[in-house]
Amino acid sequence: MTTLPTTIQEQIPLPGPVVSHAPQAASKGLTPADILGMLRQRLVTIIILSILFSGMGVGLFFLMYFKFPKYSAQSLVECISDAPKRQMAVTPDAMANDSFTRFVQSQALYIKSFPVLKKALQDPEVRSTKWYKNIDQDRHLLELQDDLSASAIRDSNYIRVSISTAASSDPAIIVNTVVKTYLEEIKERASSVYRQELTDYKREQSGYKDQLVKKNQQISDFVLTLPAGEAFQQRDQLGQGPLRDKLSEAQRTVQYWELQVKEMKSLRDIYSDPAGMPITPEDRLIVENDPRVLQYDNQVFLLEQELGLKERQFGINHREYKTMKNRLVEVRQQLEKVRSNKLRETLDYKSEQAETAFLNATNMLLTAQEKLQQVEAEQSDLDRKFSEYVALLNERDLLIEIQNRIDEYIREIERIVRERAAIRVFQAVQASPPLERSFPSLLLLPGLVILGLAGAVGLAIGLELIDTSVRTPQDIVRHLNIAMLGSIPDVDDEEVEIENVETAVRDAPHSMVTEAFRTVRGNLQFSAPADRIRSILISSPRPEDGRTTVATNLATSLAVSGKRVLLVDTNFRRPRMHRIFKNVNARGMTNILIGEATLKDCVHHTDMANLDVIGSGPIPPNPAELLGSDLCREFVDEASRQYDHVIFDSPPVLLASDAIALASQVDGTILVFRAKENSRGVAQRACSMLWHANAHVFGAVLNGAQAQRGGYFREQLRTFYEYQYEEEEGSQRALPANEDKRDGEDD
Repeated sequence: MTTLPTTIQEQIPLPGPVVSHAPQAASKGLTPADILGMLRQRLVTIIILSILFSGMGVGLFFLMYFKFPKYSAQSLVECISDAPKRQMAVTPDAMANDSFTRFVQSQALYIKSFPVLKKALQDPEVRSTKWYKNIDQDRHLLELQDDLSASAIRDSNYIRVSISTAASSDPAIIVNTVVKTYLEEIKERASSVYRQELTDYKREQSGYKDQLVKKNQQISDFVLTLPAGEAFQQRDQLGQGPLRDKLSEAQRTVQYWELQVKEMKSLRDIYSDPAGMPITPEDRLIVENDPRVLQYDNQVFLLEQELGLKERQFGINHREYKTMKNRLVEVRQQLEKVRSNKLRETLDYKSEQAETAFLNATNMLLTAQEKLQQVEAEQSDLDRKFSEYVALLNERDLLIEIQNRIDEYIREIERIVRERAAIRVFQAVQASPPLERSFPSLLLLPGLVILGLAGAVGLAIGLELIDTSVRTPQDIVRHLNIAMLGSIPDVDDEEVEIENVETAVRDAPHSMVTEAFRTVRGNLQFSAPADRIRSILISSPRPEDGRTTVATNLATSLAVSGKRVLLVDTNFRRPRMHRIFKNVNARGMTNILIGEATLKDCVHHTDMANLDVIGSGPIPPNPAELLGSDLCREFVDEASRQYDHVIFDSPPVLLASDAIALASQVDGTILVFRAKENSRGVAQRACSMLWHANAHVFGAVLNGAQAQRGGYFREQLRTFYEYQYEEEEGSQRALPANEDKRDGEDD
């Protein structure tokens, strides 16, 4: 027995507590290998389409080459700017260049204008061309505007004028006539425009002259109103005459008297309180020099002399001594009283003097401030007049400058009008008759062939991309993000005749289909420990995907390998096991789930060793509720203890909830997808429903995979049968039973 080498595309996680989650989006895009595979599969289509498209392109080329050739001729028109710079507007050089560029572009449009083309069509040479004769009478102008091309050449002063016609002698005549007509029109148009502009500027010149005369008279009248000695100073020295000196003197006077008032006020505050007034030596000198003070002071001196004499003569206890002493005390008291009065008089006098000085300084300050205000008013009036005077002078200077610019511009326009053109436009290169066809070019021929090939390849890839069906194992891994257990080839591609695909493993043990189921069996067994893959649910998104085929053949393959297998039909809506396995008990899974029978009562032993079957039994009204019941869970546990593998055939996931109810009670689910029948969206929804039901998915089986050119299955089928034939020629084949027992043994 032979087993083709296969690999598990993705390791299947061990069953256990499953967290509900949605399928992840594909993390891989198209790779170069995928694109190469598409091209290999569509190779015949690409070849046919390439021949078809290339043939159409070549045929179109020769049709255009012999029946509809095009001959082209072109002429170059050069534009040289001779227009004066407008002195009335400040225009940067960049803006001037941009204006000239726009002028060249506008001239290109003017060449195709109706007036120019209409006048060119009146030329006898144009009327004699084949191009003119082959066009309807009322269509000449429109056809010429469509066929003629006039465009400004970038970063240059040139305009390219060209046309393509069927006759080789026509394009040069038409282009040269159009250019000549354009040059005549633009020359006349430019002269007329500048004549009108000259008239407008002369009118404007006369108006500015009148304004200048009026402005000079206004200045003369204003000068008479200015003060003498001020009117004829320089403009930058206006306002710096005698009045300005007078203002400065008045400001200094105000500052002086402000300082004096401040000082006098300080003195007045000091002398306003006699008790706190300081007594200076000068004040004491004035008091001591007072006649009365001097008189009493002399009396005190004399009395002191006499008192001393009395003391020596009589002693201090004598009556005369005491009388003299009392007299001295009285005189001294009178002296102090006179001194005090004199000091008070002196201080009062100084206080009055300080008050008087403060009042005088205040009056002088007020007088100085009034004079300053008067001078400032005079200066303000003079400044205003000077400002008006300067404004008048500036206005006169502006008028003079404008007048000079207008005079210069008028002289320039007069020169241009004399030359009859503002921008010199002439034909730099004259159109000449073409020497060969301009269209179609022979270089276009290989381009059309390449374009046909590219179109064929693009169409083939497009057909592949718009096909959203699940076709290959790579589609399942990339878009569903689940493991790939194996692919079952289409029976039509088998060289071995298989009458019933549902029993292919039993009926055709040496076929490629059987080998594919052995691969599924091996991938499933190696994906997890044996106790984690006892109960297996087989389901698919839709009917006719091959669930029952996969279930029966997988069960048979496991049984052949020596495993005790129980195959259970839980497709209550469309049961199939009783048709595949004859003599299946009438009582089945339904009776077990409603408690009427046990596993032992309903099991059917097939003619194959290690394979037992339980049919669906009577059709119940509530299949989903039965499959989600506790009895169903108990049945799964009991069957898992008695058998190595329990395989459940269920209805489609997207059509009935039966499979969802049972999926969460088994160890895992195998999803069957029909190649080219199930779309990616359908497959993703089926996976999503199982994941949301906390069901564990072992992986997927791609059923009905067709062998395509350049595809994996085509190569696999050819290699498999070549290997089979070589083995038959080299040695005696073993018995089928013994071969099956080798269970995936490699050569």
